[in-house]
Amino acid sequence: MILLGINSSGIPHFGNFISLIKPSINNKKKRIFLADLHSICKSSNFDFLILNKIIIIATFISFFKKKIIFYQSNNKNILYFFWLISCFYNKNKIKYFHIVKNKLFISIGKICYPLLMVSDIFSNNNKYIFLGIDQIQHIELINKIIKKISIYFKKNVKYNFIINNKILYSYNKKKMSKSLKNDIFIYSNYFKLLTFFNKFKFTFKKKKSLLNFFLNIIYNNKIINFFFKNNFYIFKKKISEIIYFIFYQKKLNFFYLLKNIDYLINIVNNGNKYFNFINKFNFNFINKFINL
Repeated sequence: MILLGINSSGIPHFGNFISLIKPSINNKKKRIFLADLHSICKSSNFDFLILNKIIIIATFISFFKKKIIFYQSNNKNILYFFWLISCFYNKNKIKYFHIVKNKLFISIGKICYPLLMVSDIFSNNNKYIFLGIDQIQHIELINKIIKKISIYFKKNVKYNFIINNKILYSYNKKKMSKSLKNDIFIYSNYFKLLTFFNKFKFTFKKKKSLLNFFLNIIYNNKIINFFFKNNFYIFKKKISEIIYFIFYQKKLNFFYLLKNIDYLINIVNNGNKYFNFINKFNFNFINKFINL
């Protein structure tokens, strides 16, 4: 099984599409893990986070149909294990965390983000973990902690990390990200797509970056020829149309799912039951510790 993880701090954008959805769309054995606890350290607006959870589930099901989807918050063992790690982890090592570098003000939740991520990976019991290139700095930490777990609890655990090095750059030459607010929803309408593409400035270098943006989503030789033969504004209109119509059928499925919330809840509940079942054996040592 391959684990795909996404937090609910924002709605799915094209960066998520090329880093998570597109590479795994043809893989039948996958689990979708919604890291809703991670998102709390990025936003304190709970209504916004709950709405995002619904949108993310509907988006992923529109691409993957009936797949195992489960919430981070629905499994208490993740938090138990996170607490055990935080009790024994040396605080002096926190200064090496990428997330705390060059930060004047940072919450305890953000500092503990990598430790909670270790708990997520161990809890999910997957041989293959799909990670974005921005998560590479956490792999060494994960491997060190997992190695210690294996020694203390005599449980041989090994994970294979699949790193996706695809990065989608937005109009400001930075990685498309919810936190940088340079993202756009996958199922945006034609006019929102065109408005977004109009933010790419009119220079040849910037024009080329817009072509690269499109080719990362859909590689098409005809659009490359169209790019060199037409002016920038016509090119923007054309790619807005193409992206809108390519995702149109998925968009219809997405809105159908939003109208059937009970169906979405049922899929998530089944996923949570499955997740609790596979963790029953993985967390015997924690249950013994808690029930002392």
